[in-house]
Amino acid sequence: MVERIEDMPAGTIGYRATGKFTEDDFDQLGPALSEAVAAGPVRLLLVTPPDFGGSEVKQMADHVRDLTGLGHRTDWKRIAIVTDSGWLHRSAPLWTRMVPAETKLFRPDDEPEARTWLLAP
Repeated sequence: MVERIEDMPAGTIGYRATGKFTEDDFDQLGPALSEAVAAGPVRLLLVTPPDFGGSEVKQMADHVRDLTGLGHRTDWKRIAIVTDSGWLHRSAPLWTRMVPAETKLFRPDDEPEARTWLLAP
């Protein structure tokens, strides 16, 4: 399940995942990200559970691109991923090269820092 984070700084959008992504979650993300890109390049905070892994990353990227058309680098500014997933932290040097935005991983205790980083020029 994915819940929108309501107390995000202006110009950013955030989601907190509490389990496996479902089709309904992707249906919710698409319109919100399309709305965000209308305001300028997307600055996304994604907070994931510790078991978030490779199949979820690919599934999420494919769905976001298919639902919103947000596959171009100019649509994105920054993506901050807050996670305890060892797999994501270890593999980040590989997969972040394929993400159409500057992407940085943070540990759960560093979520405030992730929000601040999203706003940097």
